[in-house]
Amino acid sequence: MAPRLWHECSTCNTENDLKVFVREKNICTHRTEELRSGVSITYKCSEYREYPQCRYQLKAKQLDGKFTVFESELHDHSQRQENNRLKSPIRAAVQEMTHTGLTQGQIRKAVSVLHPNLSIDTKIKNVVQYTRQQTRTQIISVDDLQLWCKERINCSPADQLHQVFVPFYEVKDIDNIFVRITTRQLLSTTKCSSVLAVDCTYKVAWNNLPILIFGTSDYKRHFHPIGLCLVSSDEAASTYKTLFQGVPTWASNINQQTYLISHVMGDGAAGITSTMSVIPRSRRLMCWAHMIRKCREHRKLIPNEQKRLNVEKDIVNLQLCFQDNLFSQAASLLLGKWSLDNQLDRFRTYFEGQWINDLSFWYEGAVCLAPSTNNGLESLNGKIKQSYTMRNKLSLATFLQTAERMLRDWSTKSATDGFAHTIHFESDLESKAHQWSQKIDQSQIIRLSNTGYVIPTTNSTMNTN
Repeated sequence: MAPRLWHECSTCNTENDLKVFVREKNICTHRTEELRSGVSITYKCSEYREYPQCRYQLKAKQLDGKFTVFESELHDHSQRQENNRLKSPIRAAVQEMTHTGLTQGQIRKAVSVLHPNLSIDTKIKNVVQYTRQQTRTQIISVDDLQLWCKERINCSPADQLHQVFVPFYEVKDIDNIFVRITTRQLLSTTKCSSVLAVDCTYKVAWNNLPILIFGTSDYKRHFHPIGLCLVSSDEAASTYKTLFQGVPTWASNINQQTYLISHVMGDGAAGITSTMSVIPRSRRLMCWAHMIRKCREHRKLIPNEQKRLNVEKDIVNLQLCFQDNLFSQAASLLLGKWSLDNQLDRFRTYFEGQWINDLSFWYEGAVCLAPSTNNGLESLNGKIKQSYTMRNKLSLATFLQTAERMLRDWSTKSATDGFAHTIHFESDLESKAHQWSQKIDQSQIIRLSNTGYVIPTTNSTMNTN
């Protein structure tokens, strides 16, 4: 690279004069040096990141209180730095379309028409999400949301089971929101079960506020929603603390009978686990589907493929334990078995720490007559996006209107379908059970107690795919 050539271009009598001169040159400070005669300040193009080939520089040398200014090269903005962002005109257009309320799919189609040669789906998604995050407080004011809640704070009359109301809300700012929405009919479900399932769904509101859904399951394993909460964060322990402390109070007031949470079913969210201290008599259940999925994500800790399959079979068999003491003994034996193989040490350490010490209630016997997974609730999240939000992110005002309609539908369906308090058996099940008892080798049946037996399976090979 050729050496720089400097030529004198101006003289500034004061530091303020220098600042005015520099401001007109579109430059920024590059280097400041202390010399015997005074200060020497070197400036460079303020857009050097966008145009790295621009070599323009300015140097101001102080002498006897005055600044002599020297200039080198010219601004060169002919070639912009390549980056992964959208070009400025396209980016501005996407931001403008986002402000007008277009969905991400609509924006993508519009850009594909305007710029058919671009393949920028992911970039459009990032720009839309960032723009919405920046403007989330402009969608609806905190005062408007507080007013919406106040209008629905009073509990509906006893004869209006499906009228939506807000038993509790806390709205301070966009980062501190908790709005609980339900109906009398949905809350009445708490009289039938003390198991509470919780899960969050996302991408339903334009300002990216998550929706916390909670409910329970009947004896036919059908999920019954109890209500939803509009929250500012699904990771904060304070969110679940408010929920776990509030549900018993709200349900008891509406149903005129005490309601206590005996079990909480959810995924591995740390916020749920850390908040269980507010309901110390409750058991924190872990969704079996999430648990086995996480184990499969850590299968690389086991280098041998066949050993991975064997370990997964061991975990599937362990999940079938129907009593706490059986699980404890079986888990101890399983860890002892794995400790004999050095290739399983890393996975064994992970499994013991995560699924034995921290989150151990993922086996069948952790709760009686209730599902061991959260699949019923998670399938409801899909129905919300398919039937109500149409997989669009709605403005907060539009979402609240949609949520009221959705809760009324849930409430009506709950009253129509009812809650299954018994397990349904086919009419010929009793005769089949008698025939089975005559065929089985009774010497293989292990009696654990007056009411507990261990019966061998007729299929010793389990499919873990």
